[in-house]
Amino acid sequence: MVARKAEPAEPKAPLDLSLHTNVFDPLQPVAPLSDLSVPLLPPMFGDKDKIEGPFQLNGKLITNERGDDYWESVEGAQLQFEFKQ
Repeated sequence: MVARKAEPAEPKAPLDLSLHTNVFDPLQPVAPLSDLSVPLLPPMFGDKDKIEGPFQLNGKLITNERGDDYWESVEGAQLQFEFKQ
């Protein structure tokens, strides 16, 4: 096995994330939604509908039952998205 010399690392260029002052000038405001009678998402809380749609969302909190304080026992959350065809 032949030992290789480590190549010197290239100096990092400074990262400039600034935007030009007129970058948003050509953008036009979006018209507000006029038809809000159909919700974009299913209801997250409340009674579950018996009719299943093409999209379903379920979830639960992941807790550690050993803790005395409920909010201290929450370790995470699980979300389940289901898209039906």
